[in-house]
Amino acid sequence: MEKVLILGGSYRDISLIKACKELGYYTITLGSRDDYIGHTYADSFYKENYNDFELIKKIISVEDINYLIPGSGEEPYMNVVKLSNELNIGNYDTYENAQVLHNKWKFKEFCLKHKLCVAKGQRYKNHLDLDNLDFPLIIKPVSMSGGKGTTIVSNKEELEIALDYAKKYNQEILIEEAIDGDIFSYSVVISNKKVIYEFTAREYTYINKYIISSAHSCKLDTEILKLLKDNVEIMANELSMVDGMFHLQVIIKDKTPYIIDVTRRIAGDLYPDLIEKCDDVQYLKSVVQAYTGNKISDEFLHKNKKQKFLIRQCLLADRNGEFINTYINDKIKNKIVSQLDLISSGTIIDDYLNTLIGIVFIQLDKYDEEFIINLTKLIYPKIIENEL
Repeated sequence: MEKVLILGGSYRDISLIKACKELGYYTITLGSRDDYIGHTYADSFYKENYNDFELIKKIISVEDINYLIPGSGEEPYMNVVKLSNELNIGNYDTYENAQVLHNKWKFKEFCLKHKLCVAKGQRYKNHLDLDNLDFPLIIKPVSMSGGKGTTIVSNKEELEIALDYAKKYNQEILIEEAIDGDIFSYSVVISNKKVIYEFTAREYTYINKYIISSAHSCKLDTEILKLLKDNVEIMANELSMVDGMFHLQVIIKDKTPYIIDVTRRIAGDLYPDLIEKCDDVQYLKSVVQAYTGNKISDEFLHKNKKQKFLIRQCLLADRNGEFINTYINDKIKNKIVSQLDLISSGTIIDDYLNTLIGIVFIQLDKYDEEFIINLTKLIYPKIIENEL
């Protein structure tokens, strides 16, 4: 039996781990955090640091690993690319081209050069040059995901504070114009530099405006979809991208899409499950096939004729305190198709903006705007505030 080593093991990687096992691989996970519940789904695991390259090489040798696979995270992905390039195992872009896609400034520079759909921006170089940029601006570290270190500012005073905040995460900082529009994701699978599968979703922020809380399947305007597809295929050709998945986050304003983030690792918070449940596809198996250098099976990406309408809802508290349970209104109980609880009753929350309590998938017969608007009233964490 061939073996895969996944750098990761968090709840975000559970479905990826299952896909590897269903494809017949002996699956080992690697990650040192105590809350990596994905380890329990693997055949075996190492509770070790996935940034320790020498340790990883030793495990590859001892376990006779055939392939490396990244979990849902920027560090695991770049580590896998670097090691796979060095050891010639797996199917990944060159490390240099992977850096272009996963370093926010390099990606911005690449897009501006090739006239792709992005907002204007510049790299911060210890001095401010705002002659070509207009407020509001968004400040973000070049190599972080999940909104870490990111701030939207409206004036120079706020900008100085935001720069200091971003430097806590990374000394390289991107400054770009903040586009005010609706947020969408565009997930594709490419083969021979062409898009062979695409999935679009509308995304929303609630408690933390830098973290996506809710997402549901949607259809984009034909012209917008074509423009995004063309942009992806330009990237694929210019960067000689290997076959596999590619995930983009975009803001659409006045029917113009602006690409704000991209990645070649699976999106977080069980987003791949949303794809699979809506389209009745085996998206993650196709991801694993691509990472391992196998031909992507057509059957894995064969869409159901009628797309299902599902919402992936991430549950966040609206304040710090003791988590009691999740309130679920009777109107929604029979619409929940799956639920993953991440903390138990009695847990004390001291960073509510970044503490994910659970993830719920809700299926409706069709898009219901009123339901979506009121969703956070229909299902939410019940919190008792800490007494002083």
